[in-house]
Amino acid sequence: MIRLWISCLQLMELFVSSCVHMLYGFYILSTAIAYDLSQALYLYLKPNMNVEVQPLPHESYSAPLDDLPPIVLVHGIFGFGQGKLGGLSYFGGAEKKDDRVLVPDLGSLTSIYDRARELFYYLKGGAVDYGEEHSKACGHSQFGRVYVQGHYPEWDEDHPIHFVGHSAGAQVVRVLQQMLADKAFKGHDTSPNWVLSITSLSGAF
Repeated sequence: MIRLWISCLQLMELFVSSCVHMLYGFYILSTAIAYDLSQALYLYLKPNMNVEVQPLPHESYSAPLDDLPPIVLVHGIFGFGQGKLGGLSYFGGAEKKDDRVLVPDLGSLTSIYDRARELFYYLKGGAVDYGEEHSKACGHSQFGRVYVQGHYPEWDEDHPIHFVGHSAGAQVVRVLQQMLADKAFKGHDTSPNWVLSITSLSGAF
């Protein structure tokens, strides 16, 4: 009798959890669709305004923006990257304010190890290699998504990157830096100095 009650409670917990996640997914999807529709409607109805931009009189005082390192925002569990859900942004539209802000779309439910590997190849380019030994141990394919062109292929010790990780994304960045220190990526002479800084937003440490 007790086992029956425990089984019923487990089924109820599974049902409630499934409903919550389905509602959350529907909310994310409906929000993305509504945002895209509102943007399309705005672009269609906005008045035609010609604004002439005058250059600054002292251009020599402008900051060399091209020399600034990029900022990579790493999402947490159930997160998503830029363009994954239409116009919806995981980081409140930060990637739309500056071209140097990158938001990779990593596996939302994959391991921290796998996501760290995906993040490396997202930036450098190439086929995501999870490693032969790790792939066999975990029972999945050794290779994943192919990035024909990396989002920051010049990334190295002379061109380090700022990382910002939210929730489990902070763990991903820390594991990635350890992999860089261990030179865990074949064909790349990495070092921990490839990481300029790590910022944690409610990091799950």
